[in-house]
Amino acid sequence: MTIHPTAIVHPGARLAADVQVGPYSVIGEHVEIGEGTTVGPHVVIEGHTRIGRDNRIFQFCSIGSEPQDKKYANEPTPLEMGDRNTIREFCSFSTGTAQDGGLTRVGNDNWIMAYVHVAHDCMVGNNTIFANNATLAGHVTWATGRSSAASPACISSAASARTASAASAPCCCRTCRPS
Repeated sequence: MTIHPTAIVHPGARLAADVQVGPYSVIGEHVEIGEGTTVGPHVVIEGHTRIGRDNRIFQFCSIGSEPQDKKYANEPTPLEMGDRNTIREFCSFSTGTAQDGGLTRVGNDNWIMAYVHVAHDCMVGNNTIFANNATLAGHVTWATGRSSAASPACISSAASARTASAASAPCCCRTCRPS
């Protein structure tokens, strides 16, 4: 394990033996990080967050922060991230809310570009690509494909993702795309 001397890692955090943590990063008490994962400089990983193996998290990300939801009352809700994800600069991922499923999940092999926000209770599948500034509001399920934005209760599938234009969110619900 390589932890930069300016990083702060809570003694209760569980990091695999070969995890790398960059300068000025902060890892909270209830965080678990799997083998081969690299955490860049100035990253905050907090909350009940479990990150799988071989992920690359770039600088200035906020992972596992409290959800931006007025109903949230400091419940220990988790964020789970799978394996081999690339999370670029300035991304934010929130934990879930107890009233609404209680879990935010990001699958495997995703490419998440700069300034992406994954809100509370979202479910992101495998092999997705989120372009810069894409935003998933709370409760969005994104199975596979690419995104620019999606509203609450949106559910995406591979079929809708293939037909979407770059300027619109490939969504199959009436909230995002009325018929």
